[in-house]
Parts: sequence; C-alpha cells; structure tokens
Amino acid sequence: MATLTIRNLPTEVHARLREQARRNRRSLNQEIIAELARVTGESEADRVVIARERMRQAIRETEKVRAGMKRFMTAEEIDEAIKEGRP
Repeated sequence: MATLTIRNLPTEVHARLREQARRNRRSLNQEIIAELARVTGESEADRVVIARERMRQAIRETEKVRAGMKRFMTAEEIDEAIKEGRP
C-alpha cells in the first residue's frame, strides 16, 4: 500500500477529522482513508469487497504454508527461532 504525507494541515481541519473519526469509531488514519475513498468515488461496499478478497487470499496463502508443514512447532521451537532471527 502507498503512504501519503500531509503537510501544513490546518488545525481546525485536523480537529474536525479527529472528531469525525471518534464518532465513526475509527482511527484518524482509517477516517482519512474512508474520506479519500468517498471523494474519489469508491463506496464503502467496494472497500468491503476488496477487504474480503484480501482476507480470502491471505487465508489461501496460510493454508498453503500449513499444508507444507510436517507438524506444528512447539512454543519452545518458536521462541528459539525468534532468538535466532528466523522468520
């Protein structure tokens, strides 16, 4: 995903966005993304469809990894792998 930096955002605009995010129970970042999507014509329904497809893809990839595993790692093996810097 891309990153966007906004400079010189007026304080009053920031305050309105923050309040709007609070009312919508979103983070400020989520609220800004929703607003940008809205003004560029992407509907909330479109965003839900895209998010669901990304989730399905992540599940498929996870299932492929799990299918290739001979067994699950123990907690100790996971801790050791982390200490060694293995993914």
